[in-house]
Amino acid sequence: MENVKYAGLDFDRAELSKVMEEYYSDILEFILHPAFQQTFAEMMSLQPNLRPTFVSEVWLEPQELERRGLRVPDGVLIQTSAFGDRRPTLFVVKKFLPEKYHRAWENVNWTFNNEFKDEDVPNDPESSWRLPLAVSVQNALMSGGFDLQQAPKEMAIFQELDGPEIVRSEKRPVNESVA
Repeated sequence: MENVKYAGLDFDRAELSKVMEEYYSDILEFILHPAFQQTFAEMMSLQPNLRPTFVSEVWLEPQELERRGLRVPDGVLIQTSAFGDRRPTLFVVKKFLPEKYHRAWENVNWTFNNEFKDEDVPNDPESSWRLPLAVSVQNALMSGGFDLQQAPKEMAIFQELDGPEIVRSEKRPVNESVA
């Protein structure tokens, strides 16, 4: 790999790539664990409209994951998320890179979606970069069997509403030890 320097940063492309690869390895080790694979297979055996509930009742519940023999490694997050292209995202496994790299790249992640046909999710800039739906709205629409692409733009989240910024994803760390 060519060693590309980043202006104003104290690392180069090779260093950033090495860190990203290391952090992706941590995610892959976790998601390839048999308990993860078994839990994922159970979720995917459900009807697509039932999967958002499974996410909130299983993937986002530390005690339930522990009961299933799944321990989320330190520094790894499982969270729900939504994207402007309205792909039917169920959850994301994420790990933040060290702060040093955040000006260039903040995290690495693996996204798990409900099934969809590529042609059903637009990739044009206008559709891809629109504001995402609030995660709770997206999950309610998926649970109701609605086409996310048909959600009116008024259902998208806003960056600010005369107050604190609305977060685009609902983070729930599941790697805290359960007493």
